[in-house]
Amino acid sequence: MKVSSPLAMIRNRLQRERIYCTAEYWDAKATEHAGDAASMWPNNNLNALYYEEIAETYASKLPDFSGLEVLEVGCGTGRNTKFLADRGAKVTGVDFSEKAIARARERFHGEPPVFRVQSIFEIEDDGVFDLAVSWGTLTIACRERAQLEDVMRRLRRALKPGGRVLLLEPIHKGPLHRVLKMREREFLAVMRGAGFRIDDVHHMHFWPARLALAFVPWPESVTRPVYFGGQWVMKHLLRQRRGGDYQAILATNPA
Repeated sequence: MKVSSPLAMIRNRLQRERIYCTAEYWDAKATEHAGDAASMWPNNNLNALYYEEIAETYASKLPDFSGLEVLEVGCGTGRNTKFLADRGAKVTGVDFSEKAIARARERFHGEPPVFRVQSIFEIEDDGVFDLAVSWGTLTIACRERAQLEDVMRRLRRALKPGGRVLLLEPIHKGPLHRVLKMREREFLAVMRGAGFRIDDVHHMHFWPARLALAFVPWPESVTRPVYFGGQWVMKHLLRQRRGGDYQAILATNPA
């Protein structure tokens, strides 16, 4: 499978509901792309800004990771894994792409965190983790509501009583959807049905800026002003409640 050429990107986007949820697609990205484009967008300048926003979200929602047992689902090439590990978390990274996991291990000198080549539909941990995190995994792995319900039950079971989950997911019903077609309120209803208490929801990554920037490796001089202009609109005009390509959801396992 080819993923890096403009024609391949268009073809794959049109088939996203069939191929984005396969390990073959993400293995190809990890092989063909350099830098964070291996698991993100072709524009690595945008990827760097996304990671700054992700780090700010982690820090604002969960400021102390020291000593926490963390399950990272869809760990990809491991940049978020390293962020968490550098702040004292004991991370277990799960991803179904063997080549992405290989790239993740390369980020660490000495003994790396625990990595498992595993589908999220195979997670069987029971009461092990203080925290579970995901960035853009559930809405790609799940084709339908029943699969999302299954994953939510697995994540809740994997958490200790009082454990928390922080999901950063592109949740959409319309043209912006990845694989899963679902509105935010339905996604939250599935989480509640699995037993989670929703603590906070806010929007991230202004979607018009993402569409303009993601698929072309624009220089930083173009990427930064467009991105931060979108962030200003989302923060000051939309109050972080609308306009995001992703939603940040913080929830608790109250059991």
